[in-house]
Amino acid sequence: MTYYIHTKVSLKLGRLPAYHEMMAKLSPYMRRHGWKLVMALEPFISEFTELVHIWEVDEFGDIEKGLRACRTDPEAHALLAPMPELLHDEALKIMVKTPYSG
Repeated sequence: MTYYIHTKVSLKLGRLPAYHEMMAKLSPYMRRHGWKLVMALEPFISEFTELVHIWEVDEFGDIEKGLRACRTDPEAHALLAPMPELLHDEALKIMVKTPYSG
């Protein structure tokens, strides 16, 4: 079964360019740990500080593998170092496709 990780990120005002830069490095790192970034969305109209990411993982254990890497790997710590200056909040949900989705 494929699992999807839905993250909703609330950025500090004016921090979008720096967040883009950080995610350009973090996305390939997470891919090495089983997380494939399917889509990253930012507002065109509306709340300009909120972003949504959809990550795909093939195995449920890859979710924990990626999160553990972020907690313990010095490479991840370096990639995530700017996070406190960029984010207000981040929420994560683990989801699966509905029977009617394509």
